[in-house]
Amino acid sequence: MKTLTFYFDHPVAVKIFLSCTSNKEHRYAIQFIRSDETGLLTIPVNDVPDGTWQLNMEWSFEDREYCIEKTIKMPEGTVL
Repeated sequence: MKTLTFYFDHPVAVKIFLSCTSNKEHRYAIQFIRSDETGLLTIPVNDVPDGTWQLNMEWSFEDREYCIEKTIKMPEGTVL
């Protein structure tokens, strides 16, 4: 099982979008994945083809909105 893992200081529920940088037709939206109680967020990416991807995560915490943007390479799951 391929996954991406992120650690937060608090539990979160994030909205995740993936866009392939080499093929704009490959886009995935993963709706509202929740972290565990410690803030560990595991994102399943089994169906995401190999390549370089733009990852965007959106969430809110204590009435503030947040967004993270990362470039990742599949299959390694390396954050660039």
